[in-house]
Amino acid sequence: MKQVLQDIRSGEIAVHDLPEPSPASGYVLVAVRHSLISAGTERAMADLGAKSLLQKARARPDLVRKTLTSARRDGISATTAKVRGRLDQYTAFGYSCAGEVLDTGGDPRLAVGMPVACVGQGYASHAEVVSVPSSLVVPLREGVTTADAAFAAPGAIALHAMRLAGVEPGSVAAVVGLGLIGQLAGRLLRASGCRAVGTDPRPDRCTLFGEAADGHGIGELVSRASRGRGADAVLVCAATSSSGPVEAATELARDRATIAVVGDVGLELDRRVFYEKELTLVVARSYGPGRYDLDYEERGLDYPVGHVRWTEARNVEAVLDLLTAGSLRVDDLVTHRFAIDDGARAYATLDDPDALGVLLEYEPPPEVRRRSVRIGAPAARAGSLRIGLVGAGSFARGTLLPALADLDDVELAAVCSRTGASAKSVADRYGVPFATTDWHELVALPDIDAVVVATPHREHAPIAAAVLRADKAVFVEKPLAVDRAGLEEVRDAAAGGAVLLVGHNRRFAPLAQQLREHVRQPVLIQIRVAAGRLESGHWLEDPEQGGRILGEISHFVDLASFLAGEPPTAVGGSVASGSLLALLRYANGSAASIAYATGESGQLEKERVEVFGPSAAGVLADFETLELFGGTSGRTKSRRDKGHRAQLRAFVDAALRRADPPVPLEEQLLVAEASLALIEAAETGLSVVVPAARSAGPT
Repeated sequence: MKQVLQDIRSGEIAVHDLPEPSPASGYVLVAVRHSLISAGTERAMADLGAKSLLQKARARPDLVRKTLTSARRDGISATTAKVRGRLDQYTAFGYSCAGEVLDTGGDPRLAVGMPVACVGQGYASHAEVVSVPSSLVVPLREGVTTADAAFAAPGAIALHAMRLAGVEPGSVAAVVGLGLIGQLAGRLLRASGCRAVGTDPRPDRCTLFGEAADGHGIGELVSRASRGRGADAVLVCAATSSSGPVEAATELARDRATIAVVGDVGLELDRRVFYEKELTLVVARSYGPGRYDLDYEERGLDYPVGHVRWTEARNVEAVLDLLTAGSLRVDDLVTHRFAIDDGARAYATLDDPDALGVLLEYEPPPEVRRRSVRIGAPAARAGSLRIGLVGAGSFARGTLLPALADLDDVELAAVCSRTGASAKSVADRYGVPFATTDWHELVALPDIDAVVVATPHREHAPIAAAVLRADKAVFVEKPLAVDRAGLEEVRDAAAGGAVLLVGHNRRFAPLAQQLREHVRQPVLIQIRVAAGRLESGHWLEDPEQGGRILGEISHFVDLASFLAGEPPTAVGGSVASGSLLALLRYANGSAASIAYATGESGQLEKERVEVFGPSAAGVLADFETLELFGGTSGRTKSRRDKGHRAQLRAFVDAALRRADPPVPLEEQLLVAEASLALIEAAETGLSVVVPAARSAGPT
């Protein structure tokens, strides 16, 4: 399929040939017929992407701060790799489109062939086929064209701002900035029984809006419309770093009016005028309640209509209903039309000051779906391992791929990702000849010897099991499984003898191996992890993905087991404010505690491991410094190395049958069992016997 993408590193915008997205539960596949390029919003995105790295940093100081924080916590090398991984990818444009359903994703509201509108940055993109969470897909009523429905998202943005401003029939509302959102706001205000007046420095935009004037005449216009009282509400729809539009809004507003900021404008304001008029200032967050809420947008958890009447999707419905009734007209806002093949030229027109609504048009989809793209012929060097990668997220791009690419006996032969853009980014960066959005196709390839799985956690077990059943080696990022059913599936599939290695890399770190050699079992282990907080709604806290216990703490269950010399026989856990204190017992008399803290850690080192044996001890700090006591005492300081590259090297050697698997299969399965048992222990507060050694339940 064709899709418009921008190369983040170079800023180039082009139409790429990509594999179509695959069907997925909860996601609707839509054959797009029209998508809208919003001149203001998408010009800003394109301009940012075209900036140099230094200019990007100046434009987004928030990302610079995150990068510096990451460098302090994870090290410069890991952070540099992460940044490079983000730069070596394509970004998709678009957030509003309409077309016909190809696959319902299990949504009972929909049927194949039904016309729908789709919204959402990263979902409703400029592509021939899109995969959109069902919560962001709204069926069209009869009489609404897909060309008009492509305006649903910007219309919902304007409508949400109106609701925040509290306008009602008879209100006088001023609109500052008459680009696409401002024009739609004016029309929606009038459709709601309000009197809308607008202002923009461009006379043609004022003429299109109707009752509007430039900055010199708007005050008189508002006074006449409001009988001298001032505007009941002001919607600021401009886009500028200046605070001028909001300052103008304060002059137009009546006493105790509301100013709703929609556009990206400066907010260096004079408190005095807000105080004297007792104005309310609100900043509209896109389409409405539900935006940026993963539970709502991706997991389909709707807000009860009795508590939240106008959600993101219900605002879209309202816009579509107004289009159906003829109360809202948008066709005259279209200034340019292009076929998807001319997508790059369409973006070039955004430099045209007359560009307002730019529509991309698509042909009906072909009968045969194409979820793979063969870019070249696979290499077949003697003695090399041909690897397919499933999952092209930030960890895969920043850590796994650079390490694999450095191995002379590895051929990156295929890549699979949920989106074609991600798969193509990896394929182009590393010269991978096969890209797909369907992992089943990758696993079935005859020219693949091994698979690396770096997908969201709940997909690990089924993919790993399928690879093992295909008699291919598999490296699967932790956790191995998010439940015991998945773990049993992997256990059964591994019985065939194919190589399995879980991505618990810390046991491969040079300093961790030196520590184990120095301190003999039985040992007492204390591991303290200053994990810090996650951003609200982060996927790692999703229970369906195993939460942080499986996503991160399983690392330290494995590390403790490596240092103790065997997997634990029982685990206990106690939760306090989202943090976890885990206790592990071992048959050889060893014991371990893992303090995993999710609160603010300041400058505290992220990971600290202390091991005490019968005649020696050691302290490992952030995999950079190792202090040994007793026997051959000393202090070693090195570049931070958590063992990723050494683990991948060991996996490749095992897959090529040059060496035994670096970790016995049963030990990996027992560590996975212990991690699952830790969830149970944390929930109950009881000690739980690891299932493989269990004769009874919780004790």
